[in-house]
Parts: sequence; C-alpha cells; structure tokens
Amino acid sequence: MSSSLLIVEDDSDEARRLDQALTRMGYRCTVAHDGDAALALLRAERFDAVLLDLVLPGLDGMGVLAALAAAGDETPVVVQVTPTGLDAAGGAIRAGARDFVVKPAGALRLEVALANAVALARAAAASRPAPLRAPSPVAQDNVIAFPSAAVQVRHELADEEMIGSAFARLDASGHARRLDQIEAEAIRFACHLYGGRMAEVARRLGIGRSTLYRKLAELGETEVENNHQMEPSAAQFVAAE
Repeated sequence: MSSSLLIVEDDSDEARRLDQALTRMGYRCTVAHDGDAALALLRAERFDAVLLDLVLPGLDGMGVLAALAAAGDETPVVVQVTPTGLDAAGGAIRAGARDFVVKPAGALRLEVALANAVALARAAAASRPAPLRAPSPVAQDNVIAFPSAAVQVRHELADEEMIGSAFARLDASGHARRLDQIEAEAIRFACHLYGGRMAEVARRLGIGRSTLYRKLAELGETEVENNHQMEPSAAQFVAAE
C-alpha cells in the first residue's frame, strides 16, 4: 500500500512539480496551499508524512509545527527551506520537524528525506512502552525502500544486498545518521546506478555538475577506491562522460 503524503506549498507551479515527482515515487499526494488548510486536512485524515514549506501565507510553517506539537500530532514532517533561509532549518528541527530539504529539492533528496522521516517516526513509536494487551511484533527496517524505483534498481543492479545496505537510516546505536553520511552514500549509489554518466547523476540528484565534482573530490580518492563495491573510481566517472 502506498504512503499518503501532504504537500504544503503556496506556489502552484512548485506544488504541481512536487505532486508529480512524488506521485511517480509511489506516494498518494494531497496538496494544501497554506498553513490553515494543512491543519484542517491533518485533523480530517491521517497522513504518513508532511512536506512543509516554511514560508506560507497566513499561518506559516513554524506555526503549523507549533500547532501539531500542541495537538500531540506526531505525523513526521520534512520542511522545505530556501538557500538563503537555512538558519530556519535548525529552528524547525527543534520545533519537531524530522528533516529538511533545500528548495528546489531533487527527487532523490526528497525520497531519502521523506523515507528517513517516516522511519524515525516508526522507530520512536516502537520504542514506547507496549500496551497491556499482547504486543504485536514490530519489524525493524533500517533501510530506505524506494517505492517506485525498487524494481528497476533490482533489474539494473541484480544485487538486492547492495540495495538493502545503500542508505541505512540509523546507526548501530539506533540514532539517526548524519545527513552528510547519507548524502555521500547517495552520491556513490547514483554514480554506480547511472554508470558514471556525470550529467545524468547530477540531474537525478538535483545538483549541478560542478557541485557533484566538488562533492566527489571531498569524498577523497582513497575513500572512493575503498568503496569499489558501490562504484568504480572517481577517475572512471570522469572518463565515462
């Protein structure tokens, strides 16, 4: 069964882009264009996650987070911030958001952020004291599932074990992993998946090629070579262009 997602975005064109991209990933999307409409929808039905723009007419994103906290609504929220509004991301996380993305976020970043948010919410729910009745077993799933791309990836890579370990949500102690760690693994995974075609890798990750080259350089040649099960060397990426 697909996950339900509430997209809260006042820009109609951006809301349409997000709706189309996330629907292709397998989400059932509902769109709200302001904070009050979002809260009304959240009171009326249950969503698996919320993608929330912080800048909204009327009740803004921070107001929505405050209202959810006051109501005890633990629906996982991923907030969207602009490149010039990164400082707001920290406040949103402290207010209860599970993660953030920078607008306009690429499909892979959105997929990782939303899947992590849902996983963290489920892990938190599983850690609460069990009810008095016999508890149901809770499956521990610390690996991101790519709803719409999973079959294609299995066919292309023919290696389910690698897919399973590609993007671990939690570290060995059960805490959320750092975003830079997940980003590095996402870059390696995309480079392998698209055969080192850097233009395609950059497009799929939603970043510029110069940014991609810089991030690969930051990973370091030694680290890249030590992960040859996930990707060929950085030199091979450039040669494949």
